[in-house]
Formats: sequence, C-alpha cells, structure tokens
Amino acid sequence: MVTAKSKLAEADARIVQSRGALQQAVDELERRAEVQRRSPGSISEAEVERMQVQVETAQGAVDAALAGREAIKSEIEFQLPAEKASAEAALKEADVALGKTLVVAGTNGIVQQFALRPGDIVNPMLRPAGILVPERPTTALLAGFGQIEAQVIKVGMIGEVACIAKPWQIVPMVVRGVQPVVASGQVKPTDTLVDIQQMGRPGSITVVMEPLFLGQLDDLPQGGNCIANLYTSSHEALKGSDIGTLRRFALHAIDTVGLVHALILRIQALLLPFQTLVLGGH
Repeated sequence: MVTAKSKLAEADARIVQSRGALQQAVDELERRAEVQRRSPGSISEAEVERMQVQVETAQGAVDAALAGREAIKSEIEFQLPAEKASAEAALKEADVALGKTLVVAGTNGIVQQFALRPGDIVNPMLRPAGILVPERPTTALLAGFGQIEAQVIKVGMIGEVACIAKPWQIVPMVVRGVQPVVASGQVKPTDTLVDIQQMGRPGSITVVMEPLFLGQLDDLPQGGNCIANLYTSSHEALKGSDIGTLRRFALHAIDTVGLVHALILRIQALLLPFQTLVLGGH
C-alpha cells in the first residue's frame, strides 16, 4: 500500500510534467501558426505539421499519465484491499490447520503406563503410548446386580459398600441411576453368526451409586473393587393398618434378610484384610 501511494505521487508528477510539455507544444504551434498567418511562406507547412504532431504526442502523454494514475488509484482502492483480505483468510486457514496439529485431552489427568520406545507411532488407533487417567476424585461407583432385582432397584434406594482399598469401613450409598438396558442384549456385527447359547449367561443390571455423605470416597483409587448391598425399606408399609398378616410377615422376612445381608457385608469387610494379606499370601 505504501509503494502504491508512492507510485500515485509519481503519477501525479508525471501528469504535471506531461501537461507542461503539452502546453509548451501548443504554445509553439500557435506561435508558428501566427507567424505563418502574418508572413505566409516564412515557415514551411512541414514545420507546422511537425509541431501539430508534437502537440498530439504531448496530448497522448497526458492521457497516458491520467490513465496510469487511475490504474494506481484502482489498485489502492480495490486490488490491494482484496489481496489483503485474501491473505488474512489464508492466515486464518493456516491457523486452523495449525490448530489441528495439536491434540489435547478433554480433561486434566495423568498419563499412566507410559512405555514409549524409539520408533513407536503415538496413535491411539494403532498403539497408544500411554493411558490418560482423568484427574478427579471418585464420586460414584458402578455396581452390578442380578436381573431378578430389576423390578426392585429404584433411584433413591439406600445401600452400603465395603471396598478393598478401604478396609474395615462401611460406606453408606444412595442409588442415583439405573441403566435401563442389560449389556448381554447388545449384538455386535461380525463376520460370523452368533450362537444364542453364547449369550445364555444372564447379564447384570448396572446401577450408579454415590456416597450418602460427600467426601467418603475421595481417597478411593479409581477402578477400585467394592462389595455392594442395596436395601428396601418396609417401614412405611408396616405402619399401615390395612395390610394382612401374611403380607406383614413377608415384609418382616424381607427386612430380616436385609439385616442378614448387612451383617454378612460387615463380616466380609472384617475378614477381607486377613483373607488378602494372610490367607492370600500377598
């Protein structure tokens, strides 16, 4: 743009110069024409015609200078801004292409099991060099229950877990979500026919459980194993006066089974360190 403005100033100067030359040629032509008029024959016709040609040549130089100035002006007003916009668009395209070369994780975390050797291709589709573990505390557990309990497990139920990484501790839990599908119901397209007997093993109901009180699982390693129990509550039903004796006995039996399961869970939590460290030989 600066160069074009310098060329525009040069074109203005060339216009002034060519107009001066034109005016000089016109004055010379008029002077000789006046002499020829006053003293015919003193100046030859060829000399007058030559001056006429010089006037036309000077006029052409003026027109060329004006056209050059318009061309430079058009370059400043239209061509250079268009080239600048094109360059800016190319720069943005290059920035987008450069941004695609940087791959970042969607969360903060620590890369574990990083075993990279010279010559390895760092590509998750081929052979990942490491595993990214999200950097956040454990806030929920995934528990699997039998399909026979699908009609009983509801959101809001109270449960308990005993985790291997938290020996001798019983953590109260609450159900926050129940997966409405069973994993064994999925069919993955392959190049072989799937025998239905291979899917005969019943899948489990996936339940999302969270601590009843915040912070109780913050020190649990991600991926830790736990033993989970869920309990039904028949307290409200037993308070009613319109239930029969048989139903009341059944509800008491269910609560008794829940109490037994709670005792078994505590016995498991009590014996788990001994089974792992003493009897297991670890």
